[in-house]
Amino acid sequence: MTDRKSLDQQLETAYGLREVIFEHLGTPVNDVIAVSARQGRFALKLYHKNRTAAALQWELDLVAHLRRQGAPVAKAVPASHGGYIEHVILDNERRIAALYEWAAGEKPSPSRDVYVSLGRAAGQIHAAADTFRSSLPRENYDVALLIDEPLQRMKHQLIAADRWNQVVTLEERLKRLLDNPVLERGICHMDLTLDNVCLSTNGDLTVFDFDSAGTCWRAIEPYGVLRSSRNSFQNWLEGYRSVRPLSEEDEAAVAVFGIVGDLRNVAWKLGLAASSRGKPLLEVSDLPEVVDGWLEWESTRMWARALLVLVR
Repeated sequence: MTDRKSLDQQLETAYGLREVIFEHLGTPVNDVIAVSARQGRFALKLYHKNRTAAALQWELDLVAHLRRQGAPVAKAVPASHGGYIEHVILDNERRIAALYEWAAGEKPSPSRDVYVSLGRAAGQIHAAADTFRSSLPRENYDVALLIDEPLQRMKHQLIAADRWNQVVTLEERLKRLLDNPVLERGICHMDLTLDNVCLSTNGDLTVFDFDSAGTCWRAIEPYGVLRSSRNSFQNWLEGYRSVRPLSEEDEAAVAVFGIVGDLRNVAWKLGLAASSRGKPLLEVSDLPEVVDGWLEWESTRMWARALLVLVR
């Protein structure tokens, strides 16, 4: 990493921070540095090379809009020039960056109350994002981006694992279920897990890391919660519906995203995604178990309900 003196100087020039102590958090996609300074504690986020300044500005504009609407999201900090995007040199590479106030509290442990709060935060973000408008470019997550693109990236590996034909037929079934005009679309966080929230001692939840945010089916937001526990998903629904409605069709579609949402994740772990870096976390030899897991998930009662509700 850039030496301490160099980063100290950059932070002082860009944000006026003094007496800086920093810690590289070792995050997998972007480089996030915990910054303690005379002025307080912050998170300096240096974005991966595929994130453009225009797309980052969209993200910063969204975060500012969400905060104005009362959603519980971490606040971005303006740089000395008045804007929010800076450039920082890390490992002799110029990176676009943004500084955020440190979210109060700690990463929460799974519990009923935590998942209710997580669902409520998702509802607040969705409700606030409904009035956000921007002409700047940002991801629009459709079947091409969520299904076709990651599967094409994994095609050679899936063929080598003798699972390509199974996945192609699964792909067709997934697309049929999502071809339903009643499913709600709007801006989503896209990675709203317990890794991206902090819980304060007074019970307030703060959401951060909107790097994956974009327009998608709203039913994708809690798919990881459902995959972890159906009881946790019911708690999430309780919190979400205390803020805004979620239709029966959208609730049923969450099961579909239990597979769809995992496709991009597996491509990333194989080292095949645009944002992948470092040593792959999965190998070709792991893919049979991954695909079998998708097919097993498809056989669950939740999936049967999705079929019943979405194709009737």
